[in-house]
Formats: sequence, structure tokens, C-alpha cells
Amino acid sequence: MKGLLEDTPRVVSWSFEGSSASPICVKQNKTAIISDGESITKIVVFESLVDKVVEGEAYFMCGHTLMGKSPPYTINVGSGTQFFRGSKITYPAELKTRAEALLHPALPLVPLHQCREQQGLMSVEGVVIEDQSSLKVSLWREVALEPLIVGEAVRVTHVKSQRTEYELLVNATNWTKIEKQQTSQDIIIVGVLDEGGATSSSSSPGKILEVLLQSGETLQIQSSWGPSFDEAISEGPLHVKASVEGKLITNITIKNN
Repeated sequence: MKGLLEDTPRVVSWSFEGSSASPICVKQNKTAIISDGESITKIVVFESLVDKVVEGEAYFMCGHTLMGKSPPYTINVGSGTQFFRGSKITYPAELKTRAEALLHPALPLVPLHQCREQQGLMSVEGVVIEDQSSLKVSLWREVALEPLIVGEAVRVTHVKSQRTEYELLVNATNWTKIEKQQTSQDIIIVGVLDEGGATSSSSSPGKILEVLLQSGETLQIQSSWGPSFDEAISEGPLHVKASVEGKLITNITIKNN
């Protein structure tokens, strides 16, 4: 067998506090697409075995089991599975293309109002809002750990729609990822708030600051950027060119006022 590998961490225990959940124990598993040179299939390589295999190398896999009542069976890799390095395997380019498609399923972007007609995996995007929404997206397991800020634009990939008796739901799948689009903007920063909500020193390393724009919008930025905002803004509004990902400023350049 020869294969492709991708990290697929799995949370096995959680801590719940109020309406928030945080992981206690995360297993650093990998998903592998393996091939015998003619066909392909997908397996999960658990954390205890990930250092036994290298992407692109060929192995004899022993000690695995098959799951399912009829073909195609699912290959189950367990603690007793062994990988013996073998000779190289040749395969056609078409087979690698199929392997990539199996590891990274297609993610067509679908407008929210068309979700109910879409079959299979899809991606949707919109703005995170509070209390009510035009479409509910249920984020399950690991993808629910992605930090989201009210008001930021996001794209949720590889989701499936489900019609219940009362409403249309969109649910996350094992492949779901949350993507935040990065844009370049010319903005004017007029004020800064610390985490406590009161104007104060912003020089603490690693602190996330909330800044007020002349437009009335607020964004966030790490305080490790350049000079402190206290000193810079005390001289007047900051005219900057910023790279913005969601609601977070990831890069900033001061322009001449």
C-alpha cells in the first residue's frame, strides 16, 4: 500500500461550562488514502501509530480488520496493526487525482436560499449574527472549537442540509472547515479598548485589542503590533492599510495622514 496523509485531530473528552465547551483530551490522528496501485480507500491512522508511517512510502499492512456486511468493506486500523516498509508501488496519475478527491471532497459554494435543493456536501457563507439567523448551521465536534466573532464573514465548507418537521438545518460533517476570507482595506483607527472594556495601556504582549474605526465598525488586533496604540492614537486618528481576516487585523501598515 502507498498513501496520502492529512492531520485529523479528534477530541475524545470535553469540558462544559455554561454554554461553552472546550477540549480536555485531543488525539492527533491522521486520515490516510491508501492504494495498491489499482484502487484506493480511506483509513484512519490513530495517534499511537502515526509515527509508523510516512506519506508516499509503501508498506505491507498487517493486523487490520474489515468492517461491514458487504463490499466495499471499511478497513479498521487498531493497536495491533503493523506497517512493514515494502518496495515502491507505481500508479497512474488518474489514481492520485482520485485519491486527492477522496481526501478533499468537492465543496461547491451554495447560496443559503438554495440549500434545501442541494444534494451531498456543500459550502455556505454568511455573517455570524446573534439571537436569530436566516439559516442555522450546526457545528459539531472539532469544528465547533473554531473561534467566531459576531459580525465576521465566514465560509463553512462540506456541510449537509437536513429538512426537519419544523425547519431546514445545515449540519457539519467530518470534512467541515470554517474559512475566514482575508481582505485588504484602507481604514482609519480612531480609538482602542482593552479586554476589560476601558481605555488603558495596550502594550501588554499577546493581548487582543478592540479598535474603533471612523466608520463606527470595530475590529480586533494583537497588541504585539509595532508601537503601542496609546502612543500612536494620542497623536490623532491612524490612517492605515490593513489585512483583515474576519474581524481580526492580521497585518497593518501606517500611511501618511
